[in-house]
Amino acid sequence: MKHLIFVGAGHAHLYPLSRARDFVAAGIRVTLIAPGKFWYSGMGPGMVSRFYEPKDDTVDVRALVEQGGGAFIKDEVVRIAPSGREIHLRGGATMQYDALSLNVGSEVPLHAIAGAGDFGVPVKPIKNLLALRERLSTDKRSEELRVVVIGGGAAGSEVTANIWHLLERAAIASRITLVHSGDRLLEEATSCAARKLTGYLECLGVEVICGAKAERVREGNVELKDGRSIPFHHLVVASGIRAPALLAESGLPCAQDGSMRVNAFLQCPDFREIFGAGDAICFADKCLPRIGVYAVRQAPVLHANLLSYLAGEPLQRFKPQQRYLLILNLGDGTGLLTRGRFMLRGRCAFLLKDWLDRRFVRRFQTARV
Repeated sequence: MKHLIFVGAGHAHLYPLSRARDFVAAGIRVTLIAPGKFWYSGMGPGMVSRFYEPKDDTVDVRALVEQGGGAFIKDEVVRIAPSGREIHLRGGATMQYDALSLNVGSEVPLHAIAGAGDFGVPVKPIKNLLALRERLSTDKRSEELRVVVIGGGAAGSEVTANIWHLLERAAIASRITLVHSGDRLLEEATSCAARKLTGYLECLGVEVICGAKAERVREGNVELKDGRSIPFHHLVVASGIRAPALLAESGLPCAQDGSMRVNAFLQCPDFREIFGAGDAICFADKCLPRIGVYAVRQAPVLHANLLSYLAGEPLQRFKPQQRYLLILNLGDGTGLLTRGRFMLRGRCAFLLKDWLDRRFVRRFQTARV
């Protein structure tokens, strides 16, 4: 019996895992290896401001794969040996595969800022945001609470807004600073959207510092490259993401950022039995923006190609869309929506985001075979 192993329970794996019965019916043994539940990144910032709770944001992937006849192993892959078609688990086990699917997500490169890993909370994994919420909510010091967020992309900006609203509703006096190395916030969107976002945060009272690189973190202080020092009680790190070191360290063909190179079939060109999707892959010609919409759209193609590869049949091409919808949760029941050059700020934008996010998660929370 052929053995298909899924490593990681990210956005792109939920679809094939919910259809594990398709593989089992074809005589394929299915195993998922993941550290625990799936946490949906789209709702993460909203969890900070208590708009969402963990029950809204998580999927029980053990139940998802087991109800289709697959198996779940709660563990972490620490090494892939592609030449021998083996994976090595942190728990000490070694497993063989006939096909391997990698959806291992991304991580914040804390090593890029000296001391950030010692004193900061990275925005990934998403469950970190729940712990951050509890730490902020229970910090009852008499002085003004100082919070610094490093990184002004979508994640850092959303988290900053939701932290402000969390503390404001809890009547906790605070001073929040958002530090971004780029010339403007939200560089993945238009300059108009960036101005709108910056204006919103500054109206809340957030200090927005752009064009300033965080060079070192010491206990209670972020030191900028220009010599300035910003004090903090709580530090959040959202300074970009990169693929886990597992891929490059395992000898897989990787781009400069550590993401595994794949062809149009989501297949590793050097080891055709290995497939990948989501944040941890890069196409030969370019890397896509690391947003969930691409992983979600890759999922049906990945599912079909895993079945086809194991049956010796032709594979499907994944064709990424040119433009994508990006909606930020601003923490007050409004959102900032961008798609190409179109932008919308307001309640309608948030309601659309909330509907899309809840629909996606519930689809797999209630999946049945």
